Amino acid sequence: MKFNKLMLVSLLCMVVAIVLLLISYPGETLKKETPNKSVTKQVAHKAEKKYMPDTNYEYTSVTVNFPIPLSYKTKKEIYELRKRYVKESIFSSKDYKPSDSVFGMIEDNKPWISTNICAKESGETYVDGASEESRFIANPTALVALEYPFNWDGRQDSSFYENPINQLIPLKISYSKSKNEIEVAYSRFPFESKAPYFYEFNGVNAADLGYRYAYLDLGRSTCKPKFDEKDNISNSVIEFQNFIHLGSSCGVAGGCNNGSPRQTYLEFHVEEYSPCELYIKLWNSRPNSYRDKADINEKIIVGKH
Repeated sequence: MKFNKLMLVSLLCMVVAIVLLLISYPGETLKKETPNKSVTKQVAHKAEKKYMPDTNYEYTSVTVNFPIPLSYKTKKEIYELRKRYVKESIFSSKDYKPSDSVFGMIEDNKPWISTNICAKESGETYVDGASEESRFIANPTALVALEYPFNWDGRQDSSFYENPINQLIPLKISYSKSKNEIEVAYSRFPFESKAPYFYEFNGVNAADLGYRYAYLDLGRSTCKPKFDEKDNISNSVIEFQNFIHLGSSCGVAGGCNNGSPRQTYLEFHVEEYSPCELYIKLWNSRPNSYRDKADINEKIIVGKH
């Protein structure tokens, strides 16, 4: 009898165990399926991400600073201004200091050449108002900028140069980290006559920030500038020689601080004034070939905005 009772108790325990196992089994099954659902969701997310626009290719705008007067400032003051502008640029670095090879020849308390390149015609001097070199000093992100290679040629009056467009002040400067590309946009080429007006690629920022070597990639540009110099930036890698020193271009006794030297292999003219994109590759050190990958790229856009 005791044996039967023991058997009965054992049987009941087995039944209870089986019931409990059956009750818990669906939950265990769900727990085993949960990782699979998680993996499926992760893969789907990756697939969706693959087709999403790469927002890293979007350009981030950089402030465009207008020219300011620099006349009669000390070199120390110019250096502090430059440091401030670089701190606000894409090249911000606590270790930055202006290159002495570019800015070291600036003279204290001297006038600076003006943006008004036809000042004599208007009765002013070449040093009144905003300074020409401040266009570059104040906008370091524009490694390469457009400028006129020589002074007023007599075909425009003074009011012409009061327009920021004709002073070649960029409309917009932006940067794409993923493309490693700077964009500098201008409204248009100022002169619209049939005469071949000349422009120059100014590399004072490139030289200061360590990108002295450059090449104009006509294959990626949408217009074909004309160069008088046989060997030029469009057919060979050039080195920017830009610096600022005390020169005589302003015509003022004792001279004024201005950019130098004239680099004819950077001077060009355009025969059409339609929208134009000029694609420039820049390097920290001289590349083996113009085909080498650039350390940074810049696209100058004119008349397309």
